[in-house]
Amino acid sequence: METYHITREANRWLLREEGDPRVLIETASREAALEQARDYMKLRTATVKVHGSDGEVEEERHYPQEQNPRATGG
Repeated sequence: METYHITREANRWLLREEGDPRVLIETASREAALEQARDYMKLRTATVKVHGSDGEVEEERHYPQEQNPRATGG
């Protein structure tokens, strides 16, 4: 399974594959980066780690979508 990262650099949000310095997607907002990443991942089995402005991982998304862990009611 591939791992990708969405990070903020300057005033832009970037999607890169882990270990590869090339930018796959560049957007002005976090929401746009998430939307474009979702489209990019349609034919991939991958994990996307979304970093906050401070560089820390805030969330992980798994693709295809059915691989995302589901919340369970206690």
